[in-house]
Formats: sequence, C-alpha cells, structure tokens
Amino acid sequence: MLARVAENVYWMGRYLERMDDTARLINATTHMLIDSHEDTRFSWPVLIDVLGEDAKGFIQEGSSSELGVMHYLIVAEDSAASIRHACTQVRNNARCVREVIPREFWEEINSLHLFVQSECKLASSRAKRYNLMAEVIRRCQAVIGVMDGTMLRDDTYGLFNIGRHLERADMTTRIMDVLILQQLAPAAGRQTRRQFEWSSLLNAMGAVESYRRYFTEEPGETDVTDFLLTYGPFPRSVASCLEKIERSARWLPRSESVLKTIGNIRNALDSEPLHSLNTLGMHKLIDDVQAGLIDLHGALISESLQAPAA
Repeated sequence: MLARVAENVYWMGRYLERMDDTARLINATTHMLIDSHEDTRFSWPVLIDVLGEDAKGFIQEGSSSELGVMHYLIVAEDSAASIRHACTQVRNNARCVREVIPREFWEEINSLHLFVQSECKLASSRAKRYNLMAEVIRRCQAVIGVMDGTMLRDDTYGLFNIGRHLERADMTTRIMDVLILQQLAPAAGRQTRRQFEWSSLLNAMGAVESYRRYFTEEPGETDVTDFLLTYGPFPRSVASCLEKIERSARWLPRSESVLKTIGNIRNALDSEPLHSLNTLGMHKLIDDVQAGLIDLHGALISESLQAPAA
C-alpha cells in the first residue's frame, strides 16, 4: 500500500470516530445540564480546552457562552474541532481511496455527509440538540456497520481501525476530563451532584448497562474512571482501544516504536492504583495518557505509515 493511501485511510478512521465522540462529548454535557439543579454552573470554554483547540477568535465573538461553544463544535466550517469539519474530512479522505473501499461504504459516507451539511445546525433547545447529536452518533455507527460488513480484512481495514481506535482512546479521556475539570472548579452543591454527573457520562458513552454488570454500586468517580480507562471488555475503554491498535499494528512495517509506545501508555495506566488518586491526580494521569497517545500518533506517522506495507 502506498504511504499516501495509508495516511488517507488512517485519517478517515480518525475523523469518523472524532465525529461520533464529539457528539458524545456534547451529549455528556447536555444530559448533565438538562436535569441538573438551577445552581449548576458550567464553564463552556472547557469543552474547547479539553480538545486542545485554540479558539481565541471565537471567544472574542462570544464563545464563552453556550451557543458560541456549540457553534464552534458543531457547525463552524473553519473550526478544526467541529462535527461539520470532521465529516468533510472523512469524505475527502474516502474520495482519495475509493479504489480500496467498498462501494456501499462510500455511499454510506456520502449519506452521512449530506445529513451533516443539511441538518447539523444550532438547535433552539438543549433537548433538540441532544436528539440531533444522538442522530449523528447513530449515523456514524451505521457507517461503521457497513464498513465492518463489507470490507476485506486487509491492510486497509487494519489502518482504518488503528485510526479509529486511537481517536476513540483519545476522545474517551477528553470526555472524562470535562467532568474532572468541573470537579476541580468550586461550585454550589457540587458534592451532591457528582454521582449524577458520572451517570451522565456513562449514558453519553453508551456504557450504563455495561457498567452495571461490572459494578453493583452507583456510579462514582473512581469506579467510572477505572471502568473507562482499564476495563478491557468494554469497547470504548482506553485499555480495549490499545489492545485493538496493538493487534492491528503488529503487521505494520517498522512497528517496534509503535508497540513500545503502547507499552508506555499501559505503564502509565498501571503506575498507581486508580482508587488512590484524588481528582487532581486523575487529571494528571489523563494528561499523561493523552501525551502517550500523541506519541503513538507520531510513531505511526513518522515510521510505520511511511514504509510500503508488505
């Protein structure tokens, strides 16, 4: 496989997962606020901060407000973090590699693109926005379903899934970090609402039923972070994503650096028992995992994807 094709397939997987997870990030916040107490205060720019984006221009135009941040994350064409931008990149990358992807997969991507261009607009209420994001998630999952049912299990399939699961691991930690940063910010009634907020996170990630099979207790910060970071059987956990990336990366040329970086991330997750970490310590751990995922991306781009696959 040519390096150009390999990168297009890799980024196609990353951008598709980014759409899905950005919608989940928005819904984790929306779900928390729809039923929250009137004294709930939420710092909307934190959603942009956890994505590592620089939105100074948008902040000057009022992105510190809810609608400003939602515009940046959903519809802004010049925002690298928006769902609209990610969808355009999915289609552009898919168009460059049409010769290696099934026709049905290409058609489903086009259908998703048309939906986002026509329907992804600022909703007039949080409830309507929640439903819109749920539909974005559903359509992204439909694309994955068509891919999974039609694509050959070859280099293309492996690279697509490496990109998808690297992005998923990264976005899982970022969605978690939104609530962790909110815990660090003083707010009235915060102690009484922690349980509800972590339940909202599980709901947005489709993890409520799976979590209840793993833990019998009501959701708490330590248990939820343990579940989302280290519980391998749950497919959106960081541990599960790392295992799938490792499995696909073993056939890549010059994969030693990639596999070593995966080991480093696992070591960071295992460095201390999660139950011993306070909120600040959990935030630092997530920062370390995110730094490791950036290193993993660098190893993939600089080494493995630059050599022709066998």
